[in-house]
Amino acid sequence: MAAWFLAGVALAANPPDARGSMLSFRKLSAHSDAALGSSPMPILGELHDRLALPPNATCEVLLAVAASSVNPSDFDPAVAADDFPRVLGSDVAALVLRAGRSCRRLAAGDRVWGDIGANARTHRTREPTKELGAYAPYAVALEAQLGRLPRLLSLREGGAVPKVGLTSLKALRWYAGAPAAWRWRRADSTVLVLGGSGGTGSMGLQLAKAYGAARLITTTSAANFDYCRSLGAEVLIDYHRFDWWDESVLADQSVDVVYDTVGQPGTGERAIRKLRAGGAYVTITGALAPLPLPPNISQAFFINSDTNLGSADLLEELAQLFDAGKLVAPRLDSVFPLRNISAGFARVATRHTVGKVVIEI
Repeated sequence: MAAWFLAGVALAANPPDARGSMLSFRKLSAHSDAALGSSPMPILGELHDRLALPPNATCEVLLAVAASSVNPSDFDPAVAADDFPRVLGSDVAALVLRAGRSCRRLAAGDRVWGDIGANARTHRTREPTKELGAYAPYAVALEAQLGRLPRLLSLREGGAVPKVGLTSLKALRWYAGAPAAWRWRRADSTVLVLGGSGGTGSMGLQLAKAYGAARLITTTSAANFDYCRSLGAEVLIDYHRFDWWDESVLADQSVDVVYDTVGQPGTGERAIRKLRAGGAYVTITGALAPLPLPPNISQAFFINSDTNLGSADLLEELAQLFDAGKLVAPRLDSVFPLRNISAGFARVATRHTVGKVVIEI
């Protein structure tokens, strides 16, 4: 398969073995800046040629990328050995240059956003791989993965939101029952978001509030209290000084939803103790509690990349919330040009970012 990227950041050196191992951050930092170069522009139909997509996979769209961002999941993209070199990058805010003939929603000139970091399999060997491709001036994505950019967001802000927005929406809607479940409708409904100042946590706080949570609790550092308050948090726990699972800090059986974006060891067992009857624990990075669970308590672990080959409807829902003023973009911790993307990865690797690190193309 011919490589494709134009001045993009590609995985080109030391590909993983046939089992599709993970690329380390250090390896990425060593090679990403050196990988800036030129190669053929992506073409419509390339995703279907390369990936084993589901039968109902929609047409492809060629994008002029304006912005992307760095997510922790972008550090270690599992890429099959026969799928090299690959352009990195999941989040995308872009202008549609061309839409495939069977496309019905999008057309040239549309401003769009989406997460193109789907987990998939190669067409030839069916090995696990990643879609990716946003760290370049041009990318190809499925029409079903893209939504129209909210009117109130800039392209830079749009590049920061899709993965963290979709992840938090799915966590709260699919696994915590928002807003339909009774736990969201009670007058004292309480949601605990672990890691409220990060990209995913900041969207989790806002979505929980938009879905009807009466009381929002979050963990963060004291320096980020004001930021988390601006997103709706009322009770703030400085994780440097206090353990949220200590009953003197947060009473057992006092919370309806625990949304974990941190992944600290032991979180599952601790979260279950905090949940009231009918409560839900959802983690995107940590471990589940050992079974059996108390009656009427649910828990779930999920990875957004497993479910983002068709996120257009969810992106539309997010766009409506942004344009209604119920959501704002996460704080932009820092912005790096594509040519200096390894500095963006180094910033995220500190695990002390507030909001998102954006990459401008």
